Amino acid sequence: MILPDDIPYLRWALLKLLASEGGGYWAADGTLMRALDKVGFGPSLDQVRGAIKWLSDQALVEMKTANQSRSALLLQSGLDLVEGRSLVPGVKRPLHLDLE
Repeated sequence: MILPDDIPYLRWALLKLLASEGGGYWAADGTLMRALDKVGFGPSLDQVRGAIKWLSDQALVEMKTANQSRSALLLQSGLDLVEGRSLVPGVKRPLHLDLE
């Protein structure tokens, strides 16, 4: 579980994961949750779903819902943020997390 103060870091980590491998693919919430577990982040599925929804509301990802699962696709605005070309309040790069 992620503490509320760490949600901005979770949002950045999700964008970074979507940007890996060049982006351009849909990733399901469960897949993203497991990837975050592997790097020691440990969010709940509800936290991942909430972060995807928030990122979608900010036009950083496109979101689709099917059978209670949420999937996300990185948009150019999300890639710009991950690559340091823009800033969005509510998204912070964690200093301790290396997703390269």
